Amino acid sequence: MAESVCSEASGRAGVARLTALLAELDERNLDNVTRTESYLELYALTRAHPPDLPWLLMAHLVSRNAGCLMTEIAAALDRGDCGVAPPALRELFLFLERANHLIFFDAWYHVLHHLLGRSAELAPDRCSRFMREAWARHEGARRAGPPHPAAERALVSDLVTNEQNLIERRVAHHPRFAVARALVALAEAFGQEPPVVLPCTQASIQVGGFARLERRIRAGMRIFDAMADRATRDAMYAWARRHPHDGSRPPWGGPERPKLRDAWPAHAVRALWDGIHAPPEPDPGWP
Repeated sequence: MAESVCSEASGRAGVARLTALLAELDERNLDNVTRTESYLELYALTRAHPPDLPWLLMAHLVSRNAGCLMTEIAAALDRGDCGVAPPALRELFLFLERANHLIFFDAWYHVLHHLLGRSAELAPDRCSRFMREAWARHEGARRAGPPHPAAERALVSDLVTNEQNLIERRVAHHPRFAVARALVALAEAFGQEPPVVLPCTQASIQVGGFARLERRIRAGMRIFDAMADRATRDAMYAWARRHPHDGSRPPWGGPERPKLRDAWPAHAVRALWDGIHAPPEPDPGWP
C-alpha cells in the first residue's frame, strides 16, 4: 500500500476523515464556493501531515479566480452595458462552471484515493489511465526516498496535464460551448483576457490561447512556479485562510461585486442547463 496521510500521522481517525471527505464529493461539488474551499481544506490537511500537495493550493487559487470571473459576468448582466448579449454571457458562465465542476469531480476522487493509500483501487472507468500511472510513479518515488522539488514539480505537471486533457473535448472544444469559446477568443484578440491573479506575488498569468491545450498546461506550470518557493506558498496559504472565498473582489483589491451564491444560486444554474453537473461523458481521446 502507498504511504498515505493516514498512515503517516493520524491513524484510524485520519482514515475515517479522509473516507468521509471522499464520500462528500457530490455535496462539495455543489458550486464554485464549495469546491474552492474544499481544495483549501484538503491542502490544510496535507500541510498538517506532510508532505503537502501544492496542486491543491493551486486549484484553490485558480478556482477563486474562476469564481471572481463568474461574479464579474453576473455584474455585467446586471449592468447590461458590456456589449455582449445576455444569453452569450450566460453561456460563458456555464462554460466556466462546467470546467470547474468536471475538474473537481475527477481530482477529489483520485487525490483522496492517494491520500488514503488506495491509488491501486482507482477504477479505470472513473480515473484516466494517465493519472493512475502518474500516481503509481509518484508513490514509487516516495517509497524510494524523501520528496524533493523535482518530484514535486513532476507530480504537479501530471495533475495539470490530466485536468486540462479532461476538459479538452468535454468543455474547451465541445460543440455545446461554441458561443462561449468564441467570446474567449474575442477577449484574447482584443487583449482583454482576464489573468489568473495570485496573492502575495506580482504574478498575473494569462493563458494566451485558451483553445490550445499546450498553452493551458504551460500556464498551469507558470502558476506553480510562482508559488514553488516555500515562503511564498506559506504566505498564499495564510492569505487564503484570512479571506474565505465568496467570489467577491475586495480581497484582491478590486471593487465590490455580488457574492457568487447570490448571483448564481445552484438551483438557478441547473435551470439554465440540466446537464451542467452531469458526470463527464466518455472521451476516447483521454481514456
